[in-house]
Amino acid sequence: MNSRERVVRAIEMLGPDRVPITHATLPGAVKRYGADLDRVYARYPSDVLGVGGATHGEYGPEIGVPSRDTWGSLWVRYTDEHKGQVVYCPLRDWDALPAFEPPDTSSDRIVDAVRRNVENNRGQEYTSADGDILWQRMFYLHGYEATLEDLIIAPDRCADLRDMILSVMLRRVERLCQIPGLDGIHFRDDWGTQEALMINPRLWRSLFKPAYARLFEHVRNAGKHVWFHSDGVIDSIIPDLLEIGVQVLNPQVDAMGRERVIELCSGRACVHGDVDRQYTLPRGTPDDVRAAVRADIDAFGRQNGGYIGRGQVASDVPLANVEALFEEMLHYGSYDG
Repeated sequence: MNSRERVVRAIEMLGPDRVPITHATLPGAVKRYGADLDRVYARYPSDVLGVGGATHGEYGPEIGVPSRDTWGSLWVRYTDEHKGQVVYCPLRDWDALPAFEPPDTSSDRIVDAVRRNVENNRGQEYTSADGDILWQRMFYLHGYEATLEDLIIAPDRCADLRDMILSVMLRRVERLCQIPGLDGIHFRDDWGTQEALMINPRLWRSLFKPAYARLFEHVRNAGKHVWFHSDGVIDSIIPDLLEIGVQVLNPQVDAMGRERVIELCSGRACVHGDVDRQYTLPRGTPDDVRAAVRADIDAFGRQNGGYIGRGQVASDVPLANVEALFEEMLHYGSYDG
């Protein structure tokens, strides 16, 4: 069974030979470990191949040096542990919205590059392309606090901004869906804090759920898989995400509690794992990491599939824990014993 077949069977719960593995790495880990991390990844290669991002500039060339993303927001990165912070929002003033020209994230050049990556893969790994962000793009353009406030006091303006971003995303998704051999499209929006959804769930359902539904419908109708990532406590909208077509959900399991995510997802969607990156991966022992992997596989991956392994590697994660993470996924995640 090759990687592509393994991932498809895990998503559709048709019995992969083992749990698929994916990599998630922050720049700080690359800087700290370099070739040593590369060697670990070579021993435990990813079963999923990313074939095209939707934006660039959020990480910047180096610490302290500003960079602009595809949409014109200005970023500065202060650490190697995460992407930068927006220091200039081009749509801070609503008066700038009518004349704003969004980028084309689905140009012939961009789509042809994705197509070439898919063709060069020759069906060996599962291929996933980036469908981009909606909610985060709104506050990258308008500002986080301002966007939260204006969802209440200027909802029509927010809806206009949402629709502009959505139109760009829809064009991208429509073109990506025409690429033969592309397996899935990955959407990402961090909706949760450590305690709850960033906005009232009723507001989310009225303003954002229909937009996501349109995007996901295109992907599903093309016979491809819908992947969705969100950090934080999002349990209030997980049923909605599954209802409108999410097939692979990448939630922050430990933020909500494994039992709660089991209740909402087990047997209903494939969980793209997120072994606890706040405590277990950086502060635990290799045995702690192994135990966490086993708990996730037991929770989500015994449905004849239904689980894809993942753990984010930052510079504070000991290399021994990275090794334990993937080794346990590979061996404990075997479906043939």
